[in-house]
Amino acid sequence: MISADLDEPLHVLDLPQIYSKPSGTDLLRALDLLAVKPRGFSTSAGQEAVKSRTVEPSGVTHYLTSIVSSSLSWLDTDELREAIWDTAAARLSERAGRTAMPAMSRSFTIPTSSDEELTLTLHEPSLTADNLGMKTWVSSYLLSRRLHTLLDVAPALVPSSSTTPKSDRTLRALELGAGTGLVGLSFAALRGSSATIHLTDLPDIVPNLAHNVSLNVELLTRTDAAVTTGVLDWSVAPSPPPREEQYDLILAADPLYSPKHPKWLVDTIGHWLRRGLDARVVVEMPLRDAYLPQVQEFRQRMQQLGLAVVEEGEEVGYDDWEGADGVALEVRCWWSVWGWSEKL
Repeated sequence: MISADLDEPLHVLDLPQIYSKPSGTDLLRALDLLAVKPRGFSTSAGQEAVKSRTVEPSGVTHYLTSIVSSSLSWLDTDELREAIWDTAAARLSERAGRTAMPAMSRSFTIPTSSDEELTLTLHEPSLTADNLGMKTWVSSYLLSRRLHTLLDVAPALVPSSSTTPKSDRTLRALELGAGTGLVGLSFAALRGSSATIHLTDLPDIVPNLAHNVSLNVELLTRTDAAVTTGVLDWSVAPSPPPREEQYDLILAADPLYSPKHPKWLVDTIGHWLRRGLDARVVVEMPLRDAYLPQVQEFRQRMQQLGLAVVEEGEEVGYDDWEGADGVALEVRCWWSVWGWSEKL
């Protein structure tokens, strides 16, 4: 019997043991206690927002292995045995690190200028080296939570309507490298009917991106938001788009993870950003040592394109990776708002 004292960590010996032939319900309850939840982006190791009953790590791997290797012959059905084996195997995978964790759905709360918070649900497939765009990164989380301040400040940092003179059309926004869609969906829910947004990424990423749009259709409908998704490969230079197909606002979070990306990203911005003094680019990216040269190159290329920083700052979040000591990794991020130079 598991103790009800939530403040006291359990030892693995407090869990139902295979030799005692516990019920399937008791085993599944124990396995639920052993689930490794992804770390929150805004909390350090000592500041986790939600604490559930904990189990001391010593002996847990052996405990899980004993379940996977057991025949569970005393249980009534094959379905129940399979469910327990699969759950125990998932708990083992979670302990192999973030890249071994199975696909998951995560909820994010987005602040607004009122007291209301919006909640988005995003699906993240199991992470591999070739699908890093299907993970929600800390800079996306931080930018999504900053958006309401950028959108509502006076004088406006970000346009609230079309930058086309004497136009009554809604603002057109584009997200580059949208990934799981957190930033773009947050913008859509905050702006509602006053804007449309097109979320873009590479071909392998877009199906999950579109799925995340569908997961949030109730919120998007309630806020009267208009969201589309599509493929946009920065390495392929498009024909110059007509003015009416350009965008008043471009968003991007954590877009640099290759030496080629600064040029590709800035070239893409140059193609798609409408010329107009109210047009804006809003980006946020981590200041990781390995990618500081790319961040500096991005700054230089944006200035060479004719864009200037309107507002910028730095903030700290915590990625859902852990160091070898199990402590959350602090990530310093740079956010910036860019506009065309008045010389253009």
